[in-house]
Amino acid sequence: MNQRNLVIIFVIALFIIVPQIAYVVDQTQIAIVTRFGEYQKTSSNPGLKFKTPFAEQVIKFDNRLLRVDAAPASILTADKRNLVIDSYARYRIVDPLQFYKSLRNEVGAASRVGDIVNAQLRQEVALDLQEEVISEKREDIMHRVTEASNRIEVSRESVLETYGSINHDAIEIFIDESLTDRERGRPALQQEVDLLVSNPMPESLSEFSITYTTDIEDIYGIRIVDVRIKRADFPPDIETSVFLRMEAERERIASGLRAEGSQKDAEIRADVDRQVNVILKSAEGTSARLYGEAEEQAINILAEALEKDPEFYEFRRTLEAYEKFLDEETTIILDPNSDLLQYLMTSENK
Repeated sequence: MNQRNLVIIFVIALFIIVPQIAYVVDQTQIAIVTRFGEYQKTSSNPGLKFKTPFAEQVIKFDNRLLRVDAAPASILTADKRNLVIDSYARYRIVDPLQFYKSLRNEVGAASRVGDIVNAQLRQEVALDLQEEVISEKREDIMHRVTEASNRIEVSRESVLETYGSINHDAIEIFIDESLTDRERGRPALQQEVDLLVSNPMPESLSEFSITYTTDIEDIYGIRIVDVRIKRADFPPDIETSVFLRMEAERERIASGLRAEGSQKDAEIRADVDRQVNVILKSAEGTSARLYGEAEEQAINILAEALEKDPEFYEFRRTLEAYEKFLDEETTIILDPNSDLLQYLMTSENK
């Protein structure tokens, strides 16, 4: 065997053996190492790692926020309105070993997280009014759904099998005293928990709904960070009637606003007309007063003039009379002793 063949064999062996000895964990990944299917360790720090060749296997998961688009669901609100809600959730893998045991991979996680989110969303929306779901109150609803999605409802038998007792820190028990109100069940009191430890259905709680929940991290190794509604629409079969009803409602509001505007317009015009009349009457009164004052001043001036020279005033009045009746086409016969002729006679004598 020549040297070239040895190099080729060495390179092939290197490509086969190195991946069995070393592996790389990216900073966006987290990995678990198993030996013949049995868990050995978790590699959460990025870098070059080593393992036992051929015997150990490396399973890597994404440690970034992962998105799950839940299937659109038709949900009935508290006021009996049907909405088609399309939502999504973001989760993170916090326990890769538990994640691998329960969900295996991201495909299995997407299906399970989608079911959990839809279930919690259905339960929450059933307690809320339609206008709350589509208004700014949606933020509070999403916060409650996110918190509820991180609690998994489990049976009493599963709790006893996993934790040994229902009186465990990871277990929360809720008691719903009324299934018809808009409130979630309340946390069980300690004395109620003590009763449930020994009796799955105490007589004092027989009429209530009892729910056992545990942290989703303990079951699936994930943490749901956020749940959001992408779209909330009416079902297609009632969408047209809803839009027609909304249009009629908007038309009613518009008609009311137009009527209110017409009333305001009439009130403003009436007020303006009243102010105009007041201003005109005030102006007419002021004009009459000024005219009277002017006449009074004219009369006073005339009276003062008469007192100073009565003969001149008589002469002026006589001239005005001449101007009225004396012309070339009029013949006037007067008594020679008439006062109208005195100035004419005086002028001729002169």
